[in-house]
Amino acid sequence: MSKKASTKTAVTEKTAHPAETKSGKKLFNLNQEEKISYGILLVLLLVVALIRSKFFNIPFERDEGAYGYYGKLLLEGKIPYKDFYEQKFPGIFYFYAFMVGVFGDTVKSIHMGFMFLNMASIVLVFAGSRRLFSPLAGVISAITFAIVSLTPSLSGFTIQGEHGVAFFISLGIYAYSYCARSTNWKYYFLTGIALGCAFMVKTSGLFLVLWGGIAIVIDFFPDGNKRSVKEFFRRTLIYSGGVFLVVGILFLIIAMKGSFNEMIYWSYEIPKKYVGQIKWEDGKTYLEYTYKAITNDYKFFWMHAALALSVVFLKNIPWRLKLVSISLVGFSTMTIFPGYYFYGHYWIQILPGLSIMAGLTFYSINDLLKNRLGIKTDKMKYAYVSLFIILSLMHLNKLKDYYFNPNYDRILRTVYGNNPFPETMRIADFINANSKPEDNIVSIGSEPEIYFYTKKNCPSRHAYFSALVVDVPEHKEWQREFVRDVEKAKPRYIIFYNHSISLMVQPNTDRYIWEWYDKYIKDYNMIGCVDMIDGYMVANYVWREKLAGYQPQGKNLIYIYERKS
Repeated sequence: MSKKASTKTAVTEKTAHPAETKSGKKLFNLNQEEKISYGILLVLLLVVALIRSKFFNIPFERDEGAYGYYGKLLLEGKIPYKDFYEQKFPGIFYFYAFMVGVFGDTVKSIHMGFMFLNMASIVLVFAGSRRLFSPLAGVISAITFAIVSLTPSLSGFTIQGEHGVAFFISLGIYAYSYCARSTNWKYYFLTGIALGCAFMVKTSGLFLVLWGGIAIVIDFFPDGNKRSVKEFFRRTLIYSGGVFLVVGILFLIIAMKGSFNEMIYWSYEIPKKYVGQIKWEDGKTYLEYTYKAITNDYKFFWMHAALALSVVFLKNIPWRLKLVSISLVGFSTMTIFPGYYFYGHYWIQILPGLSIMAGLTFYSINDLLKNRLGIKTDKMKYAYVSLFIILSLMHLNKLKDYYFNPNYDRILRTVYGNNPFPETMRIADFINANSKPEDNIVSIGSEPEIYFYTKKNCPSRHAYFSALVVDVPEHKEWQREFVRDVEKAKPRYIIFYNHSISLMVQPNTDRYIWEWYDKYIKDYNMIGCVDMIDGYMVANYVWREKLAGYQPQGKNLIYIYERKS
């Protein structure tokens, strides 16, 4: 075999995979490497199911609760951006409506749904890496995604929307792996659909839409073969058509519901007002802190994937493969930068790209050993995978308490600090045990998860109370709208979060809501107090008759009120 022929890879050749016939159909007889790879993948999925099942009942944080609640409202026939809203495109609502509709509207069921979503992402990452590199490279990518996507500081145990984005990115990578082998239009179209869905679920997914277009451009560049400009535009238009089909369908649905202008307002106009609030100097500090927290116990996986950057110095690795893989990580990384907040769950969007880079590391080192050092035996690649698995098992053993015996309160305190997330679930349990289905509740605080827990709708579209005390001109009107909604509903229970993070009151906001609250609460009796004592893992819960003479010890308190008969 000539040197030129030996340097060709799957990503540059428009030929069938060794496990396929010329027609593209799978053969039942797999080679040894594929049999081993599929076996490892199956075991990996079973381990993931075991670990994630331990988190089925962990409480939500506020964003998770809001998305689940909005998905439930959509299934009830409520209109996005009118009856509820979020500063994102409508894909987020329909994604959660699908998850709630298929798996159910309980904490356990929705966590189970996201477990299957994560497992599907693992399979897609494996399949994409397998086609781009090799079956064993797919194993390395799948293990990397499976373990790193469980990182606590990355909100790996949650039902955050970024897990949905990661799924669609993984689907897009898998579809692109077919584009790298075939000029069939359907693969370009599917890539566009997948990445268009990522964009509609979270706006930051736009960066992956750009990557998909760039990957197609890179793949088109001449490598000695003549390529027509007509073919270039055909591929680009088909890919773009997939993206715009998703966007167009969702926008059309919103327009038919009569809330298109409201969508533009909430997903474009309002976010514009927050751009630039955090300066890069502060954002850099957040970035450094979050990066350390996320990679602390996962350095091996991040460093192993980062080794792929060295492929730019290896001549045997085709330039097209280098650019596609490195640009994937580059555009994935851009998803965490908007606004300079660098929240942990933003980083979930990087994981498909990180996992592909891990596969590229394996592929590159294996190529180096064979073509540069003259090591021809296949035993080396199996030894590599075996060592990777051993190190992964050592990692699981090191964090076995987190993976196999998680303490929910400790995890939530470690990741989210003194936010009232475990407390909100306990309060919801009390309300569920002491209320009728027709009883209403309202939360004075930004904890929309309580509406999901209790299956009781907020009497106002402003389930996120923080919108009422944010320094935008419209907040005064929103306060008065909220008051009218609450007075009309006459909720049986009011939960007041005397908690700075939950209330999120900004300076220079209207005092109307607080003046109203001081008068309105006189129609209610306090029946509970949750005392979040600083330094304590578990809050102190005081109910009914035990309230007499109780002196709170913490500065963050949650009061539960019941309407007087």
